[in-house]
Amino acid sequence: MIVVLHGALGSHHQFQPLLETLEDKAVFLELPGHGGTPDVDLPWSIRMFSERVEQFFENEGYAETKIFGYSMGGYIALDLARRRPELVRSIVTLGTKLNWSPEIALKETSRLNPDVIESKVPAFAKDLMERHGADNWKNVLAKTAQLMLDIGNNPPLTVENVADVGATVRFGIGDRDEMVTIEETLAFFRSTPNAEFTVLPGTRHPIETVKVRLILDLIRPLRM
Repeated sequence: MIVVLHGALGSHHQFQPLLETLEDKAVFLELPGHGGTPDVDLPWSIRMFSERVEQFFENEGYAETKIFGYSMGGYIALDLARRRPELVRSIVTLGTKLNWSPEIALKETSRLNPDVIESKVPAFAKDLMERHGADNWKNVLAKTAQLMLDIGNNPPLTVENVADVGATVRFGIGDRDEMVTIEETLAFFRSTPNAEFTVLPGTRHPIETVKVRLILDLIRPLRM
């Protein structure tokens, strides 16, 4: 069994092809305020999301769990593994942005203006409405933007503290990823004790564009 965590702005809608292929071998966990999951009356943060995953694991009796974290989902999984090593056995990340700074955060949040998205990229606006609801998608953008700014100012993960992750980690990155660099992924891979590094060929960042067979190869059993 593997727990699947989505990325920023994500929801279960993006993962249907993968989940249909995995059938009963995966559990998809939607984060608060995303898709059809109720929000919490708190600012969004990596720690808050990590604690929600932690609570879910404890409620379900999960221990030594395997996690596939796409983009922000991988970041959350690594944070959880640092804090609660007994809950996480192995992690597979894909397209997880690990290098953050105030400048990088400002660049990323500049793409989250709902008015600009509606006027310049109406298809993306429509997709966000379908994922999160017509009344909620702008709230998701606003809270995600603040989350990114907070990460940029005070990154929860660094090349120094990732050494505390005892779980086996496979860092995955697409060779055509527009948001995450191979170099930053390699830097964190080299600082993580029990880590592997995999480049997916012909692969961009959006999870909807990633071939399911490549994801299945990526999440194949890790060495233990």
